[in-house]
Amino acid sequence: MNQMDKKTTPLSGIGVLFSIFAAYYAMHCVEMVYFVYGNVLESYGFNPQATGIALGSFFIAIMLSRPVGGWVIENLGIRRSMIFGGVLALVGCSALVFTQNLYVICAGRVMGGLAFGIFTMGVFSYQSLVTTPKNRGRVIALTATGGVLPTATVTPFGEWLLRGGHTTPYLAIGPLFSALCLLLGIKTPKINAARDSDIRAWGSYRDLLRHKPFIMLTATSTMMALADASVSSISLFSADYGIPASYFMISFSVGALLTRSLGSQIINSLPRPFFLAPFGMLMAATLAIVSVIPSRASFIICGSLFGVGIGGGFPTMLASLIDVLPAELRPKGMATALFMFDMGWSATPIIVGYMTPHLGRGRSFLTLALIVFAVLTGLMIFYWLPRMLSELRIEN
Repeated sequence: MNQMDKKTTPLSGIGVLFSIFAAYYAMHCVEMVYFVYGNVLESYGFNPQATGIALGSFFIAIMLSRPVGGWVIENLGIRRSMIFGGVLALVGCSALVFTQNLYVICAGRVMGGLAFGIFTMGVFSYQSLVTTPKNRGRVIALTATGGVLPTATVTPFGEWLLRGGHTTPYLAIGPLFSALCLLLGIKTPKINAARDSDIRAWGSYRDLLRHKPFIMLTATSTMMALADASVSSISLFSADYGIPASYFMISFSVGALLTRSLGSQIINSLPRPFFLAPFGMLMAATLAIVSVIPSRASFIICGSLFGVGIGGGFPTMLASLIDVLPAELRPKGMATALFMFDMGWSATPIIVGYMTPHLGRGRSFLTLALIVFAVLTGLMIFYWLPRMLSELRIEN
């Protein structure tokens, strides 16, 4: 196993924060500009099921890309994985500008999803190299603000363009930020995925599946993903009530940004991973409330609280994965956990799309939220709480 390239070293201090933040922001812009893409698809004449499949195909591709991303990190390195992701994103997003064919749209969305998964695996791996257990929660919380800032920038800007009938300029946003991802990948220092000279071989998936805390952490984060992915269909839900989706999206991003920036030290000090389930429960509860009481006020209030949930939840998940896994299992562990997280994202728009004709969008969102809340409550009561109490007794 090669050690870190002696000719290049990771950036330090503010340079680390900015480089990771920029990478988060650029690729999440590629993702979140399409949170109002469902409106474009419906304007093309697609039914809810076809729209759900087109939206969900992006997240299915992310899910499938995770094992590939783990292999790329182990064998080709961080920089090449990010460059490859940038190229895929540019090609996939560009295809959406020129077509109204469902098959080509799905192909473009699949390429974009593969790009997102591989590129972000590179970013996550880089993060694991430049953080320590002492500062990991704080650094990940701060840099992960780049993952939610697009909901306050490109998502409402895209919605504003669509409401004004400017579909082509809206569709051009994806390729623009894809090109930025490619540039960031090219500028990334050449760093191998391992820095410990003690690592002689990567761990196996068999070793990973024997790691119970990892399994339960993955199950918890997957349920959180089901709630998190609801934002991909929120514009369709809000349109039924004549409420701009931006009321929820901007509030959500502000809540997440404040949580990850002003609350970064609090997130860093929380006992990981025990607070992951409560963060997900908060997200599910706010979705249930906004489904029952859809209004501008509820969109703003619940969107803000939803942002607090994912603002604390996602950094907690990433930091917890690095905490609980030994270095030789991290690429496969990150790939597997994010594979399952993306499975939740893939399932939500498809589930909502198929439930909507029978229950309506409001009840579909409510049903999904209640299921997520119930499962996370069970995980908290029967696994995480007893484990936390057990560790406290050992420490005392």
